[in-house]
Amino acid sequence: MNYLEIFKTAISALKANIMRTALTMLGIVIGIASVILIISLAQGATAAITTQISSFGTNLLFISPGGGNQNGPPIPTNTLTYEDAQAIAKLPDVTAVTPLVSRQYQVVYDGLNTNAGVQGVTEGYESIQSISMSSGSFISDDDVNGLGRVAVLGWQTAIDLFGEGFDPVGESILIDSKPFRVTGVAAEKGGGGFSGNLDESIFVPITTAQTILIGQDFVQNIQLNASSPENVGPLKEEIMQLLLDRHKITDDSLKDFQIQSSQQFLSTLGNVTGILTAMLAGIGGISLVVGGIGIMNIMLVTVTERTKEIGLLKAIGAKRKDILTQFLIEAVVLTLLGGAIGIVLGISFAYLISTFLLHVPFVFQIFSVILAVGVSTIVGVAFGIYPAQRAARLSPIDALRYE
Repeated sequence: MNYLEIFKTAISALKANIMRTALTMLGIVIGIASVILIISLAQGATAAITTQISSFGTNLLFISPGGGNQNGPPIPTNTLTYEDAQAIAKLPDVTAVTPLVSRQYQVVYDGLNTNAGVQGVTEGYESIQSISMSSGSFISDDDVNGLGRVAVLGWQTAIDLFGEGFDPVGESILIDSKPFRVTGVAAEKGGGGFSGNLDESIFVPITTAQTILIGQDFVQNIQLNASSPENVGPLKEEIMQLLLDRHKITDDSLKDFQIQSSQQFLSTLGNVTGILTAMLAGIGGISLVVGGIGIMNIMLVTVTERTKEIGLLKAIGAKRKDILTQFLIEAVVLTLLGGAIGIVLGISFAYLISTFLLHVPFVFQIFSVILAVGVSTIVGVAFGIYPAQRAARLSPIDALRYE
């Protein structure tokens, strides 16, 4: 018996009971589809976040309050100030800097209202966040120094309050029942950044936000751009020493702030998403194991049902190797067919969810298909070999007598 005949016989045996074959493949289909779906969505989300972070450039530094002290008393998280940002701005390798405070407020215009994240910033925020203006101008140093009651609207916030096609520059709005004059509208940016969704935000001078709206003298973070990526490391050390001196801290382990670069965020993001992807893919792999066990069980039942057939094949000259190969091919065909269906479903669902639900890039790598095919084959061989061996070991006389 040649291999082509063995393969045809295996396919015929699987066609003999279509429902059983389909149910047996179900675990493999679900496992393969889930692995491809998880890998694709994780890579798509990573690509989207990486693009957002990379849009700020590789020379961004982000200073947040709080430190790394684990053994002593809690480190305060309200120690960064506007004056700290002003001191940092004087360093020679700093091209733009902004402190930031933010809070959600109800914003009203002519009876229409919306909830928006109001961000207190300085002029440097425009270049750090790569904001383009659709109309008007961004917050200026004069606005900050003069406690100006001016506001720049994010693209979506402007539409929510004024509708599309209307330029609100010069109009007055109420933020927390306090009047502000609109001086500009930011162009659509999409997504989020270190400061949330900019399209749904409103930007006001930080001094105005601290004094009139929020009523606090500390800032939530400080963002800045270095003059070049090569200066990020040295500048980080300069800022570290500057803030230690300003906060009168002599022990580095007691520092009340943290400094991170955009490259560190990308590295951390890669590590976290890698771990999560591996964990979720492992959960999908459990379905493959369950599917493999199902294949083994069904193949054992098949061996029992076809005992006489095995005896007849041996009686007419089939060798043990031929019987072993036939049942092993049946198990592998089950897993490969289930894997093929799983690949199609996984890619299809990944595209639909990425494009229409999560709105992240659809990422497909041939590696995931190779992995799926490889795993399918391994599962088929691993869980099909025992039933195949059992069939091959049957005595032809006993098999022919089996009732």
